[in-house]
Amino acid sequence: MFIIQNLETEFYLKHNGSESFEHPYTEVPCPGDAEAFSSLEHAKYAVTWYCDMFKKWRIIDVYEGKSYVKNKIFEFVLEEVM
Repeated sequence: MFIIQNLETEFYLKHNGSESFEHPYTEVPCPGDAEAFSSLEHAKYAVTWYCDMFKKWRIIDVYEGKSYVKNKIFEFVLEEVM
């Protein structure tokens, strides 16, 4: 399971129920309330196409404890690798 965190606010993304393709997420303070994505690829897709591209995002694997952030060429990589 993967959740998405805004690195600046430290809040997490939650789908707002909207069918709109423009930013259908709100930010919530608790990771337990965050939208859960079943795969890393799905979380990457959500960040790439539905989130503000000018903000910095972290994708967190809640089971493995790993996190991913974008590198200089906008690819998600393990955070420790940066």
